[in-house]
Amino acid sequence: MQRSTATYRSRRFGATALLSVAVLALAAGPAVAEDFELPPLPNEAQVYPAVVPLPTPQNDPWYADPADFGGYANGDVIRSRVVQIYTLGIPVPVHTTQLLFRSTDAQDNPLATATTVLVPGIPWLGPGARPLISYQEAIDSLGQQCNPSYTLRAGIQKEVALMAQFLAAGAAVVVTDFDGKQNTIMSPAEGRMVLDGIRAAQRGGLGLEASPVGLWGYSGGGNSSASAAEQRRHYAPELNIRGSAQGGIPGDKVAIAPFAISGQQPQANFTGWLAILGLAREYPEFDQALQRYLTPEGHQVARDLENRCLYTAVASTLLRPVVDYLTDPQAALAAANEALSAASFGRPENTPDIPLLMWHSTTDQLLPAELAIDDIAAAYCARGVNMRMFWVPMSEHISAEIVPEIGTVAWLLAVTAGADPGPRVC
Repeated sequence: MQRSTATYRSRRFGATALLSVAVLALAAGPAVAEDFELPPLPNEAQVYPAVVPLPTPQNDPWYADPADFGGYANGDVIRSRVVQIYTLGIPVPVHTTQLLFRSTDAQDNPLATATTVLVPGIPWLGPGARPLISYQEAIDSLGQQCNPSYTLRAGIQKEVALMAQFLAAGAAVVVTDFDGKQNTIMSPAEGRMVLDGIRAAQRGGLGLEASPVGLWGYSGGGNSSASAAEQRRHYAPELNIRGSAQGGIPGDKVAIAPFAISGQQPQANFTGWLAILGLAREYPEFDQALQRYLTPEGHQVARDLENRCLYTAVASTLLRPVVDYLTDPQAALAAANEALSAASFGRPENTPDIPLLMWHSTTDQLLPAELAIDDIAAAYCARGVNMRMFWVPMSEHISAEIVPEIGTVAWLLAVTAGADPGPRVC
């Protein structure tokens, strides 16, 4: 029996309120004490079923792997469904289809993940076919219920206003669960899942077969956009991707890892925890090493984080730098080097062959530019990448996404529609 719209909406607002309380409580929690005990607060996998009238992906059979991947190529649709998406309990008037499709992880093993395709009811008034914008949200989470295929339906998607700018222009938008059902964040497989999500959108019978494609993402979403831009030439050369707007990227993960685990900037603690735990899910040898180097308290923090979404992960790690939970931080970093290197950008064999728009805060507190992106940008320039780069002054990580937002959206829409991308930075 379906619930009323009022009940549906009130439960969505309840979810937001309960999560806000949880975040505040976690943020106010004590630092690590001698008798270590994590606060007895729920994670989103426990909260959402109580307040959102949708099964989480863990409990939704639609997400199940096919009996056999053998009959599917990368990007092939396994199953589909038409859904309604919401924002704060209000239905969004856009035709929405979800597709479960085949992709591959960093070890070339097949996997199934989801993408959500939004097609506005208004026509595209620009030249050529309606563009398809592959929008990469900064998922930055370790639980399936944090992925956009769920949060869009639950009305708790944090970046829906940005997506709406592309929809308002008449473009279609594809939003992929690019960390997969295992949420292997920062893995090179992110780019593969983005590219296969585009393939699925164009093979899903939605009238997007001839659509030119653009990539947009910031921070964790910028990471997956950059990964897709680097891998397109080898992994999905048939895709007509005309440009990528990618900002706030953790490009050199080897360089940024010591800072991310150090506790030097408490707001950045979550980046260290999520990166090592996400990569450990993708690289078994690193996972085995990490299990050896985590202290007993570190194992407890890792277990607490394994199903958390971004907000409660930030709050619960604010006073818990990774370095305090490793028996030998330098040895742990050495063990992580192969995975961090594989997930970094700028390798000659992965040089992007599409126009790029990149941007970064000059004073980014989470991803300092001198560690995260300077060397990657220089490497791209040296190889003649069709790139433009600008720096956002007097900002921090979040404001550096918002301040240039209109310009980055306008650039990507224009370039995807066939406009000249503009002068190169080098």
